[in-house]
Amino acid sequence: MQPEAYGADDFLASAMVSKSRLTPDAGAFLTERELSASYEVERVPLAALPNWHLGDRLSRADGKFFTVEGLSIRTDFGPVPQWTQPIIVQPEIGILGILAKRFDGVLHFLMQAKMEPGNTTFVQYAATVQATQSNYQRVHGGRATPYLDYFLEGTRRRVLFDQLLSEHGFWYLYKRNRNMIVEVPEDEEVPVEDDFTWLTLGQVRQQLTQGNGVNMNARTVLSGITYGAAGSDRLLHAEQPDGFHAELVESHRTPSSAADLSGALTWLIDQKAKFSLDVRRISLRDMDEWICDDDSIRHRDGRIFDIIGMSVQATSREVGTWWQPMLEPRPGNVVALICQRRAGVLQFLVQAMVQPGLTDRLELAPTVQFSPGYHRGPQDFPPLTEYLDVPESWIRLKAIQSEDGGRFSKADTLHQVVQLPEDHEIEAPDNYRWMTLAQLNRLTRFGYHVNVEARSLVACLL
Repeated sequence: MQPEAYGADDFLASAMVSKSRLTPDAGAFLTERELSASYEVERVPLAALPNWHLGDRLSRADGKFFTVEGLSIRTDFGPVPQWTQPIIVQPEIGILGILAKRFDGVLHFLMQAKMEPGNTTFVQYAATVQATQSNYQRVHGGRATPYLDYFLEGTRRRVLFDQLLSEHGFWYLYKRNRNMIVEVPEDEEVPVEDDFTWLTLGQVRQQLTQGNGVNMNARTVLSGITYGAAGSDRLLHAEQPDGFHAELVESHRTPSSAADLSGALTWLIDQKAKFSLDVRRISLRDMDEWICDDDSIRHRDGRIFDIIGMSVQATSREVGTWWQPMLEPRPGNVVALICQRRAGVLQFLVQAMVQPGLTDRLELAPTVQFSPGYHRGPQDFPPLTEYLDVPESWIRLKAIQSEDGGRFSKADTLHQVVQLPEDHEIEAPDNYRWMTLAQLNRLTRFGYHVNVEARSLVACLL
């Protein structure tokens, strides 16, 4: 893990630059790349998936890529003590890597216009490299992964960020990816392939604000960025932020004493030790309240999510035609962060949340992580859900973002940030805590402490 101030002011300066001669219009580039290829995505029965078999689990005949298995969960966290569900099991550690390089003195990032079959908006900006081990070892028999060598041992350049981070803890079992940002020297030539372009962080920020322009895998990498070292004012080529953006920068740059960070970490470890979680893998046929047949895997009450089959054709991908299962959640998912200026600094209210698929059982989550399909009614909605409906003047961010479109179908999540007035009092359960963005960033860089939903929201605060 690199020091959190490593290149921090350069990241902040890039975030303040919203135009670049390399890509004059980031939105137009996405549109152009989408029009340059053809896509056909069709839902099909699970029984129609070639090389996939539904038995005690749903798996490929060669055992590659991933499986869908049953899970039995018992916990004393939350209102539901026991349940069963399907979950995606993909033990491989993939690479999510973004290549960085300076142009005209400003850090730019090589982003990929990537088609994902589950996205509502098919083509979105992705990391330079977004590949599972099976993908970059070419198990699919397709084209090689471009730029992979920049992120492999022995061929890397200057590493700005590198950490194993978790994925969706309700939909993946113990899934983690290696999140990396690697900078190449300014005088090193990097060939740019058709679906790739250089963007500043300011241009990425514009896509995040509009929604469904930057995919989940890129957002989780971006969440590891530190914006400005405490006490440093070197911001070249950039406009100074003001208003809410200035408060965000201040929250990133406010130094945390060793005691403050140690206290936050001790509190989080206390939370990890406080709650019990028993997770057992079971046969899909042994899941209570679930139906498994040739069509799909689904809850008998139509809640939670479905496991469906998908047929995909895409001329822009390493493989032109393939079939796979996908997880399709119920619509209406929302993640929200509540922030407030406290003790002179903008702070964010996060919660310690148990999720059955997390490697370390519990991580920091957004203030509200709400999936309507998981709840039978308002009586078991999570705490502070009422803050999803606030005056417009309190809302600082509101945008729809997609989840992992390679595994999830139509999994759009509303991302919302609410800033409370300083005199507003809010009561939260004991597993909630106020933290600055600097503290959240430090904990992200430690690994397995901040969940992917919270990291996605932090990335949207570029």
